[in-house]
Amino acid sequence: MRPIPERARLLLPRVDPARLCLGWPIGLRDSALLALLTTDLTVAEIAALPADAITVDRGALRVTVQRGPDAWSLPLRPSAAARVLAWLTERRIWGTGQPVFTGIRGPMTSNAIHQILYRYQHPPATRRRRKP
Repeated sequence: MRPIPERARLLLPRVDPARLCLGWPIGLRDSALLALLTTDLTVAEIAALPADAITVDRGALRVTVQRGPDAWSLPLRPSAAARVLAWLTERRIWGTGQPVFTGIRGPMTSNAIHQILYRYQHPPATRRRRKP
């Protein structure tokens, strides 16, 4: 199996940013989520990411997470930054302590992120049906 950043990079073109589910903009969310998965952030760090951990520094979008006792910060590439900015703007959570990624039922978990990866890796036409 490929590492998550490589898989996410391959799956990004499959995301339709205009996709809605019950009026929820999951296409924008999934696009931003996969963009962050292409970085050095872990699934757990992305699941726990608050919006105020994303800042602009000299025109570049930066994500800061706690790794052990130290704060670790990384600049996002422009393509990833654009997707994350679109999501933060849509949700109107820029600079708040709210979780960046939520679903219809609440904050995103690591397991939910893995399910999103699976959904894009195995579109409905290619998923196997279980035998009754």
